[in-house]
Amino acid sequence: MSLEESDSGLQPEEPVPEFELENYEGEKVALSDLDNYDGVLVVFICNHCPYVKTQTAELRKLAEEFSSIAFVGINPNAETHPEDSIEKMSDFIEENDLSTSNFYYLADSDQEVAEEYGAKCTPDPFLLDWRHRLHYHGRLNDKRSPDQEVEEREMKSVIEDMLKRKKPPEEQKLSQGCSIKWKED
Repeated sequence: MSLEESDSGLQPEEPVPEFELENYEGEKVALSDLDNYDGVLVVFICNHCPYVKTQTAELRKLAEEFSSIAFVGINPNAETHPEDSIEKMSDFIEENDLSTSNFYYLADSDQEVAEEYGAKCTPDPFLLDWRHRLHYHGRLNDKRSPDQEVEEREMKSVIEDMLKRKKPPEEQKLSQGCSIKWKED
């Protein structure tokens, strides 16, 4: 496990790449399918990453607090890491109680979406506004280890401000996590 810091190069208020990916049941979900939401939180995650595991409670809490936001977990390791396989994605959802109606867990089997977004680690969150423009690329909160208490729920505050149509925050606090397990060329 190597610790990687996120920095995609996407700029706030810039349109993000469209995607269409399959969930663990084989159903396709496109970014454009989520137009009826007030925003979309795309988070590159996987099943095995300890940094993701420290954030699943926060993801669940955010999804429950903001039903007008779509939460999209994108697994870039579905083909490269056995514990992150598509078959095990449903177990991850069940174990972490993420089966809310506004949470989608999708497999990025060819890793094209992760590459287009410039994702570097898991978790790597990208908050999109209602027009699917980047509003914030940064961490969910300040928690780094399972025994650490959350002191600042940054994403919650950023979502609240976005819903009030405030400008993106000046500071984008980068996420840290396990490096994405890239396919070898």
